[in-house]
Amino acid sequence: MQTACPNCDLIIDIPRIVAKQMAVCPHCHSKLCAANINYDSRIVALSISALLMLLSSMFYPFISFSSNGITQTITLPDAARILFNYDSDLLGLFIDISIIGLPLLLLLILIPLHLGVLNVLPHTTARRLLKFTLALEPWIMSEIFLIGVLVSMVKIMSLADISFGVSFWAYVAFVILYIGALAHLNRARLWDQIQPQAKIATAKLSYRAIDNDIRACHVCHQLSEGEYCSRCNSKTHVRNPHSVQKAAAWLLTSVACYIPANLFPIMYTTSLGDESPSTLIGGVVVLWQAGSYPIAVIIFLASVVVPLAKALILSFLCFLVSKPANPQTKGYTKVYQLTEFIGKWSMIDVFVVAILVALVQLGNLMSVTPGIGTVFFTIMVICQMLAAHAFDPRLLWDSPSNDHKP
Repeated sequence: MQTACPNCDLIIDIPRIVAKQMAVCPHCHSKLCAANINYDSRIVALSISALLMLLSSMFYPFISFSSNGITQTITLPDAARILFNYDSDLLGLFIDISIIGLPLLLLLILIPLHLGVLNVLPHTTARRLLKFTLALEPWIMSEIFLIGVLVSMVKIMSLADISFGVSFWAYVAFVILYIGALAHLNRARLWDQIQPQAKIATAKLSYRAIDNDIRACHVCHQLSEGEYCSRCNSKTHVRNPHSVQKAAAWLLTSVACYIPANLFPIMYTTSLGDESPSTLIGGVVVLWQAGSYPIAVIIFLASVVVPLAKALILSFLCFLVSKPANPQTKGYTKVYQLTEFIGKWSMIDVFVVAILVALVQLGNLMSVTPGIGTVFFTIMVICQMLAAHAFDPRLLWDSPSNDHKP
């Protein structure tokens, strides 16, 4: 299989690899692909099981909260529904889509995809369906929501009795099955069902694609000499157009949101009629003082350190584009990959607020309402994810004097 490394642009002819092997770029050591094994039946089984668990988790009690003889029980959809009641429509819509809507849609599509539907659909419809399906994955945050639920339980466990309902355990099973299905997903195999990957006769191995005037499709990784990919019909570029400018614009927006996200309260807690605001840092301090040191550290890293570190790292990478590649560039590439991977994990605090708002509704005795800081924080995380996605890591390996064609 002939391909170009998506991180350093080196053209490589990958030999046939078997189970438990994977291809690694000899230049930047990035993982390229694993063995082309048929996991269709396993993915279908895992997807159907995950789908049943997700549907089951929506109709039964999720968590129950009891304090002073008063009990509040919520279902999974209540996490977003109650936010709508507090006019947090943007936040409620985001939670509904990221933890229920998109996972449901992805599973419903994965099943027919691995039953061979790509072989019978018209070519144009098949490639559009596959492109759409693979684009959903980064925005599904079910596993992060589950961690957020556990963190929120630690926050209120000392204040009331907590019990997990049938839906919670169904959702845990869904997350495990969903991760298992994605772990076996073979994107290259799916694209081969639409059209096998073709070789470029003029491509010189151990040279970079830009030096051969060859473009690597950012969607299906087919090498092309034309403006459009011959396999998925996406517009191809030697380098992603205006990559640094787009990444910088999203970064500036995220920084502009990071400040109010830390200054404004992310939620208000009412206890016996007394309302007190809580900021990101304030929540970490409360957890630390309560003795929940591991949870306090996780929240501090995910909600305060990681967003700031991501902004600094991506800014530094945008600056490095103007410098020639050096022996440290391989390390910079690894840092970018890590930054892109951990991007959405900063959303833990948003889900913590959503669960607390939905669960702790006992009137003046005790209640939690969302603050404007949560909205700023959500927008900040999304902007940072878009910034990482917009940045083209191949620019780190280019000479600044190269005249990159669009």
